[in-house]
Amino acid sequence: MHDGTGMQDGGQENVADGIAAICALASAGQADAQLMLGQILLDGTLLPRDERAALGWFLAAARQGHAMGLNMVGRCCELGWGVAPAPADALRWYRGAACAGLDWGMYNYATGLTLGWDGAPDRVRALAWFRRAAAHGHCKSFNIIGGFYEDGWVVARDIGQARAWYVRAAEGGDFRGHFNLGRFLQAEGRHAQAQRHFDIARRTGTPAFRAQMERFLAEHEVN
Repeated sequence: MHDGTGMQDGGQENVADGIAAICALASAGQADAQLMLGQILLDGTLLPRDERAALGWFLAAARQGHAMGLNMVGRCCELGWGVAPAPADALRWYRGAACAGLDWGMYNYATGLTLGWDGAPDRVRALAWFRRAAAHGHCKSFNIIGGFYEDGWVVARDIGQARAWYVRAAEGGDFRGHFNLGRFLQAEGRHAQAQRHFDIARRTGTPAFRAQMERFLAEHEVN
């Protein structure tokens, strides 16, 4: 809400006023404000982090059918934010978000199906939902679909299709897409191009992903 440089011209007061306005709208039942307040409480920057309160506001938005509210309740159930981790419950909330048309809900629901959060993995249904998310331009789903083709999960193994999906994921800015495309370029002998994609993955990936990537590159003697 501010860039950290406006404290001498009322910046701090403006932030407080903005939060007060969000709280008022959320309390009045405005779903977008409820979602925003939940995220503020979850982030713990503008207000002290309070996972239980964040979950409460996400639930309030979800009960109004707010797609991202449904998705965020799923995130809380998956990751144990304000509630004990419950993957099966997360899957149900993600399904609601997916059916409401949210690409992130589709992706998260498909992920839970792939991992079997409510029983045995169901890769057939998972792929169908990843494809639905991809139809909305969801670049992380592009990357996952590439993995289905590379590994031959419920589809015929097709390296050309895998590469094409990784290209789309990288073009969309997904760090895993950059890494996977880099692997293919490296195998094709296009080392300079591969290195550029590895460098982007290093800059944009999560710390855990970067550690995994560096181990892979070291094992395969790629700089």
